[in-house]
Amino acid sequence: MTEPLEIAALVQKFASDGASKSAALKRAIRAGVTERILKPNEELPSTRRIATALSMSRNSVIEVYEGLQAEGVIKTRRGARPRICELPDFEPRKPRRQLPIVLSERGRVLSDDHQAEFVTGRVDAFAPGLPDPDLFPRNDWAICLRRVARRNLRGLDFYHEYQGLPALRKAVALHLKRARGVSVSLDQVFIVPNTQSGMALLCELVTDPGDTVLMEDPGYAGAKALFAAKGLNVSPLPDHLGKETAAQRTRLIYITPSTQFPSGNRMQLRRRIDILAFAEAQNALVLEDDYDGDFVWRGADVPPVFSLDSASSVALIGTLSKSIMPGMRVGWLVVPPVLVDDVRRAHRTLGLSVNTNIQAALAEFISAGHFARHLRSAARTYHERMICLTNALRCHLGNHVDVSMPDGGLQVLLRFADSVNDKHVAKALWQRGYEVLPLSQLCLDRKDKGLVIGFARADKKKTEKLGAAIASIMARI
Repeated sequence: MTEPLEIAALVQKFASDGASKSAALKRAIRAGVTERILKPNEELPSTRRIATALSMSRNSVIEVYEGLQAEGVIKTRRGARPRICELPDFEPRKPRRQLPIVLSERGRVLSDDHQAEFVTGRVDAFAPGLPDPDLFPRNDWAICLRRVARRNLRGLDFYHEYQGLPALRKAVALHLKRARGVSVSLDQVFIVPNTQSGMALLCELVTDPGDTVLMEDPGYAGAKALFAAKGLNVSPLPDHLGKETAAQRTRLIYITPSTQFPSGNRMQLRRRIDILAFAEAQNALVLEDDYDGDFVWRGADVPPVFSLDSASSVALIGTLSKSIMPGMRVGWLVVPPVLVDDVRRAHRTLGLSVNTNIQAALAEFISAGHFARHLRSAARTYHERMICLTNALRCHLGNHVDVSMPDGGLQVLLRFADSVNDKHVAKALWQRGYEVLPLSQLCLDRKDKGLVIGFARADKKKTEKLGAAIASIMARI
């Protein structure tokens, strides 16, 4: 028979920080059994003796024994001490080689690190594509969150509004109408966790592995990575969409016409019309990413491609997170009427719902005017910082590089001569703590060289230091 002191020693051996005496006792007996310290059919001390040895109440020990009996670790009967159950062989065995789980072909493609070249894992004032969270009106947001947390959503916090809360879809539709001139029905609007998940949803619906997706060159690294992970052939969108392009099995065309990434340019109207005509002829879907569409510095009156579509060939996607703060994790997807039912079913099947309290708070945040005021205020600040950055770069680098003033967006494109290795320059800047992107890593077929530099969180002092750092590195090339 096991003595109480032996049980106490087990409790000491297998104790974990912060565990109650009851939890420690249960864990000690269980571990003693699995590690063969306590043998099958061996008697345990009575509840009274254990309680005395461990300074516990007898009722607590009884609860532990009852729990272990329910697990099949011990067996009890009236008038007798508990005994250890007969369990499978737990004798230590010689370690053997663990065979890996075999991934499917799709799994191997999906698990590749498609963004290894683009993501450094660090964030600084010049990392492209990130807003300044310090500009966000947190007090207004907190008020909206508190209100909806106390509110009875009357069944909307269950599963039947999986597409998104009607109030938020209405707010998104109204924002698109006012800011983009796009009129859509609520049925066409879907709330998604982010743009990446919305793009993945449409890829699943309209493409098969081996199909071709056309995208701008250079273009958005996140989209390029996603398409590659879906097993698609990623090809550059040519300047002239002719018969040669039509020969490919093009199922998807990805564009960022509002604010092209990374150049920040607006797509010309003629180009938009050409893409629409090609998509209709190919029976392909145009995926229009409203990238940085809330921050346009010139040419804001150019309509989205979605508003020009008469053949149900365009889906429009965007995010509220980018205009507010990335950690919000809320995006929206607007699909043509012919795809609404298919997207609704796929959206639910893939589990792309968004927290209902966040949705309700966002709906109130937008309808109360906080969102529009935040955009106006943030846009003024970002525009000033963009001018500050471009001036600093031109001052320090002179005519050695081409610094373009973007039409919109939160990054500036710095172009080098073809002889400059932009990856070496970017690496040298990374070593100094500047998280810029080399332009060549965003290219498909083109051989462009340069740097993509964010400015949303950069003040004048920081931009001056960055300009001097780039000039110092370029002087040694």
